[in-house]
Amino acid sequence: MIATRPIYRMARVTLEALSAHGIHSGQGDYTHDVLLVRDANGLPALPGSTLAGVLRHMYAARHGQATADTLFGCIGDGAQPSWLTVAWAHVHDSNDRPVPEGIAGCEDDVLLSYLQNDKPLVRQRVRLNHRGAATDAGKFDQTLIPSGVRYTGWLGYWCNGTEESDQAWQQLLSLLTHQRLRLGHGTRSGTGLFQTAALASGSWDLRKPEGRRGYVKRPRSRSSSAGLEPLELAYTPGLEVTMELHAESAWRVGGGERSLFAHDKAPDLLPQHETRIAWTATGAQLNHSWHLLPGSAIKGALRHRVAYHYRCLTGDFAGHGTSPAPEDCLAVQSLFGFSEGDNGQAGILAIDDLYMAPAEHGVLMHNRIDRFTGGVINGALFSEEILWRSPLRFRLEVIDSHRHGEVDKAMRAALQRTLADLACGWLPLGAGGSRGLGVMLDESGTGPVWSDGGAWISGSSPGDTA
Repeated sequence: MIATRPIYRMARVTLEALSAHGIHSGQGDYTHDVLLVRDANGLPALPGSTLAGVLRHMYAARHGQATADTLFGCIGDGAQPSWLTVAWAHVHDSNDRPVPEGIAGCEDDVLLSYLQNDKPLVRQRVRLNHRGAATDAGKFDQTLIPSGVRYTGWLGYWCNGTEESDQAWQQLLSLLTHQRLRLGHGTRSGTGLFQTAALASGSWDLRKPEGRRGYVKRPRSRSSSAGLEPLELAYTPGLEVTMELHAESAWRVGGGERSLFAHDKAPDLLPQHETRIAWTATGAQLNHSWHLLPGSAIKGALRHRVAYHYRCLTGDFAGHGTSPAPEDCLAVQSLFGFSEGDNGQAGILAIDDLYMAPAEHGVLMHNRIDRFTGGVINGALFSEEILWRSPLRFRLEVIDSHRHGEVDKAMRAALQRTLADLACGWLPLGAGGSRGLGVMLDESGTGPVWSDGGAWISGSSPGDTA
């Protein structure tokens, strides 16, 4: 105990992944670019430093940098240690229990044995330039953990019992009860979205005998919440835009390794699909039958179209000497972020992955004809499995509210025009857009629906730039 901070507060938090996610180690192997952080048992985990960094950023955005420095610590002339302790969050087994510390084997648990695989999920990524071709060094992959996985960890807080210290703790818990977290890789591109599944807290005043006894008996295992009071969860949506889309006909995002449908002969090109974890009364269920429209595929199309509209609005036309690459467009940098050498900045837009259970599908046959002879080219007959008329709920969230002023009205107008193009079917998504695939429509004619009634996108929110 620190004499000036005799009160200890503690919270047990369980996070559930709403999308595929990955905290990456920065290392690769001979076949894949980036591998996952794992604990001593080879299981995925959420490091305390990752959680602390995200919580600090969220806390500073809402309550100011000065209060964040007091709670999380800071360096420099007024350096001080953190009042907060953030423990690693351990993964849950198939019975929805956090894996106990020191476990040796996971072979008897279906979920844990699956998560011990070096690469539970692998997404292939490719970055396209303004000509629609892959950029140099733009082909890579990422290793991920499936959606639905749960983790449990601890938060500890030494305070002095003043109103300010109590308020800081309640504000921190409010982030977990009212907001979703985005952790790890690709949080603006569909992955890394979490929500709090359970939260319980307790407090002990070590100046009092009963407080000292309670502190000694406090839970030591992540599987126990004895002595802690559960807190009510009430998620508060942020600024977001949604659309109810329907594929006009066929569409496909490539990368599937097997078909989820019965065929006499498996098609050569398959839609992407991923495993998801579903929690039932009997525990975790691994469901392998989910097709996927990744947020990264949507983001790429939006970036290119935003660059087009912004340049139209600002008169930056071809031949004016500026770079045609979307990443060099100021609107793209402000809305979607950028990375250039040692400089970079995250965007303020986050796009959700779209999952869907198998629905209607079909197979297209392709044949390439020799333009000189009019005959079939040898070996050019192949098949493509497509999804048909799928309903999709598009969602895009505007985050980092303290940075909204960096986006001017022309940038917002370009974004709104891009969303309108998507709703009207003028912005195809996925593979084969040049041959009619991937056309999405808002058949209701409602168009983009903003949670604030359109105040932010129109530039009429308080404090927005002109």
